Amino acid sequence: MEFVFNAVFKKEVEGGYSALCPELGVASQGETIEEAEANLKEACELYIESAKEVGILERVLEESGVQNKEITPVLTGSIRTQVKV
Repeated sequence: MEFVFNAVFKKEVEGGYSALCPELGVASQGETIEEAEANLKEACELYIESAKEVGILERVLEESGVQNKEITPVLTGSIRTQVKV
């Protein structure tokens, strides 16, 4: 199963970057954008895996707006990319 989610990155004053998947409400961080993206991908994978294990994956995906395995980016004014999970 593969999904594409948005990832929003913010450079932090203290250093490094925070990363957010707005569809799932999952966040992570890293010293570089690449590290933050990798950490966010892992966090999203674990979130989806856990939802599947407890039997709520369909509800989670429906609530996050996932349709046809892909979400179209709609965010503006931020550094963004898409993360395949």
